[in-house]
Amino acid sequence: MNFSLVSRIGQALTPVAFSIDTYLSLAYSSSLKNLFSFASKGGTDTMKKLPNRFNEKSHQRGSNRLMRTCLKSGMFAGLLISLFVSAANADELLMKNGDRLQGSVISMSLGKLVFKTSYAGEITIKWDEIDRLTTKEPLEAYLRNEKTLMGKMTITKDGALILQPADGSPPVPIAMAQVKTLEQPKPPAGWEFDGNVSAGVSKETGNTNTEKYNLIANATISKLPHEVKLYGEFHKEWAKKKLSKDNALGSATYKRFLTNKWFVFGNGTAQMDKFKDLDLLGSVAAGPGYQFWRSQQKNLSAKIGPAYGYEKYTKPMKFLGGKDQRNYFAGYWALDFDMWFFDKFFQIFHHDDFLYSFQDSTNWTVRTRTGVRIPMVMKLFASFQFNYDYDNQPADGKDKWDQSWVFGVGWAF
Repeated sequence: MNFSLVSRIGQALTPVAFSIDTYLSLAYSSSLKNLFSFASKGGTDTMKKLPNRFNEKSHQRGSNRLMRTCLKSGMFAGLLISLFVSAANADELLMKNGDRLQGSVISMSLGKLVFKTSYAGEITIKWDEIDRLTTKEPLEAYLRNEKTLMGKMTITKDGALILQPADGSPPVPIAMAQVKTLEQPKPPAGWEFDGNVSAGVSKETGNTNTEKYNLIANATISKLPHEVKLYGEFHKEWAKKKLSKDNALGSATYKRFLTNKWFVFGNGTAQMDKFKDLDLLGSVAAGPGYQFWRSQQKNLSAKIGPAYGYEKYTKPMKFLGGKDQRNYFAGYWALDFDMWFFDKFFQIFHHDDFLYSFQDSTNWTVRTRTGVRIPMVMKLFASFQFNYDYDNQPADGKDKWDQSWVFGVGWAF
């Protein structure tokens, strides 16, 4: 036991004990004054009913003095017990200059430990200035080899960090220099859901007679290490009451993170366009991916892998030898990017994917979706999106490329 600590605690609590004694003495004196006042105002009859009350004054004083002493002793003991219990539950840190601190570890990153004490609040200490450290509660330790461990830890006198895993497995020795960050354990993560929907409608009558309808939706459902992303768009237009545009696109992507950066993915995409004579252009792909950035501020990821493609047309095609469909093995590539600028004043986003047939080098397609979202009020936003599709081997008599500008108002959730 640290007897110097006990001595300092006793000295610190002496004024507290004196204050308690003063309070009880005042309370006792106040009670006597009230009793004498009542006797003088209440008449002799009442006093006669209490003939022995004041004859036993000495006995009462002794009893009250004993009561005050017991109360003071009990409160003093309670304070000592609470202090010792809190000290027993506190993390202890010993610096190389001999300073000893008790409190709790908040975090460590960039070579600096944040340590919270009851008397000085949060203190920042250089990680390499710590001689010994013992934690009473588990911490999450992120190592430079991208491993994550959780448990109580002790830094020994020779500078070795011993981590006692929370699952009860044997202690793990770690070099202090290998610890990248320390954090308090987070509550169990739940499924997170976010996304947005934007729509655009226009109608013109008179000399110009057109109707346009656009709908674009994004949704991301995640609970690490799992993430599911859904995307869909629909476009339809009429010119002079005659259908002039009718296409749709949908995709679903699943990512399973293996580390903070690397993941494996599976993707399915389907597209139709009536004015390309395309009933279906579909593909499924799987492979590895890498997450360069992942945060609320910016995201960037790339995916590559083998794929299977399928095309179905509304009529037989000459370039298919009179057939209306084909399938093939292919390679798949995709890039996803989004980033906020100027304190979320606007967001730029971009997606592209590339499908290349291994069986016919002239058969390949590219899709890009690039745009900007501008928040307005509450969760409303304005969106401007540029779509560009290129098919190097289109249906008979059709152009290889299509492009469109899509303007809309959306809601983020």
